[in-house]
Amino acid sequence: MRKTILTILTLLLLILSACAVQQEPAEGKKELVGSYKIGVMLPLTGDAAAYGLSEQRGIKIALDEINSKGGVNGKKLEAIYEDSKCNPKDGNAAAQKLVNVDKVKVIVGGACSGETLGAAPITEANKVILISPTASSPDVTNAGDFVFRTYPTDAYAGIIAANYAYIELKARKAALVTESTDYAQGLRKVFKENFAKLGGEVVADETYNPDDTDFRTQVTKVKSTDADLIYIVPQTPVKGLLLLKQIKELGLTQPLLTAEVLIGKKIVIDNPTELEGLYGVEFKFDEKTPKAAALLLEYKRISGEEPEFPSFIATAYDAVQLIADAIGQQGYDSEKIRDYLYAVKDYNGAAGKITMDENGDPIMEYSVKKIKNGELIILE
Repeated sequence: MRKTILTILTLLLLILSACAVQQEPAEGKKELVGSYKIGVMLPLTGDAAAYGLSEQRGIKIALDEINSKGGVNGKKLEAIYEDSKCNPKDGNAAAQKLVNVDKVKVIVGGACSGETLGAAPITEANKVILISPTASSPDVTNAGDFVFRTYPTDAYAGIIAANYAYIELKARKAALVTESTDYAQGLRKVFKENFAKLGGEVVADETYNPDDTDFRTQVTKVKSTDADLIYIVPQTPVKGLLLLKQIKELGLTQPLLTAEVLIGKKIVIDNPTELEGLYGVEFKFDEKTPKAAALLLEYKRISGEEPEFPSFIATAYDAVQLIADAIGQQGYDSEKIRDYLYAVKDYNGAAGKITMDENGDPIMEYSVKKIKNGELIILE
């Protein structure tokens, strides 16, 4: 009887030990207790979802990486997503919900300048950090003390474009066709001012609405001028490709210069004929650095596709990593996070070295590219 009881007790101990082992966290991983919630507002539907969904994946990769390494101060970093649809109205609504209902202290977004500027009055009034991965309008610079970005301002991009048009392409008369959005109008304004400073003349300045699909009226007006260069700035690739098609259909043959929207890697691969000969300006991004290469490899693994906008994925990833570092050092306090971000200098991100200026804008370099034989060629 005594042997039987000992045998039963031994078996019970073995079973309990096995259960305890199964319940222990994997070796090297600590169980996260609680969470820090951050808001994320991006265009997840519509034409601009091409940006938003890419950036959302970059954000998720950053979150998974952070949480797999122990989170932030032992807590999980968790995102609450809102569709801000690339316009001021929905950007404002997304910010209202994230600030007033979810009570977040940090929002990553938006992807577009319009939604970011629509959100800024809400975040600023409530002292909530707003850090955009790709809003590039010069107006974002003065949007508030709690507004930051990991993508450079178009105040630089417009200057680079004007200089290249005048100096390298020898253009003296330029025609502009731009979308009536904060992003496109920011570039239009800077290009126009700097092209004139160089001695150039803008002989046509045409705009179109975001819902338009027929640009023949604007293109016909450009055709009636003696422009020797056309500068086009669409908000999304869909509208940009339509515009290019109608420019060619109406027989215009002047050099075409644009911004980053139409020179995304996948867009060029998918539309080599339509984009042949196009010049574009975007910030310098090296996909071969260790951080960038690892990020894009992971992106391809989880999505099963080539990154459409590699630099946007990197700046979205970096925004989350910066916020995680800030919370880790300063706690979940928006004023302390703000002070941390203003002090960022030579941060080694996936998008490159990031140094914030006194306005919360990163100081970064630009490059000029040309599409030739279906490939993006770096010109300078």
